[in-house]
Amino acid sequence: MTTPTYISEQIIDTFFTGSAKYVSEHTANPGATGINEVNTGIDANYVRKAVTFVKSASGTVFRARNNADIVFPAAGAGASYTVTFLCIWSALTGGNLLAVLAIPGSGLPVVAGTINTFAINDIVVLGD
Repeated sequence: MTTPTYISEQIIDTFFTGSAKYVSEHTANPGATGINEVNTGIDANYVRKAVTFVKSASGTVFRARNNADIVFPAAGAGASYTVTFLCIWSALTGGNLLAVLAIPGSGLPVVAGTINTFAINDIVVLGD
């Protein structure tokens, strides 16, 4: 089924633009509930990062794109994991899971001192 343009725009407007959202990193598929999020037991410096999205259209599908770099803190001592998914949340902790995005390839390896950065427009959510 094709998502109508109006509905695509409403998805982006309702869930992604306006107030800040939060990006989380995950070490495995988060499913529909956001499991496998990196936490302070895996990386003492880990925290979700605030993101603001802007809306744009790609043909008849609207999308939300981050409008500033997203920079996670340097990984803490002893950290050793791979980020394979990102999630978008409605809150800094807890909150509602709004989107799940796979990291291409085999993910982003993280060890102590690693700083994961996502440039402007790297994080894209489609309203379909």
